[in-house]
Amino acid sequence: MSKFNFQVKANPKAKDQSIESQKLIKKFLQKWKKSGLLKELRDRQYPVTRGQKARKKKTAGKRRAARKDKK
Repeated sequence: MSKFNFQVKANPKAKDQSIESQKLIKKFLQKWKKSGLLKELRDRQYPVTRGQKARKKKTAGKRRAARKDKK
């Protein structure tokens, strides 16, 4: 499993701590989703055969192509 170092820091000039904590949570969740840690953990739950890996790769390519066409 690869390592990810990301952190979020609070603004020291912020007045309202509750709003600042909500912003920190939002920033952290965005970084967490972009890092792909959850996907990596999910993929490691069971062994994947060569055929399954190829099918997953093929569908991922189709998904990317469809998303590119949509833009």
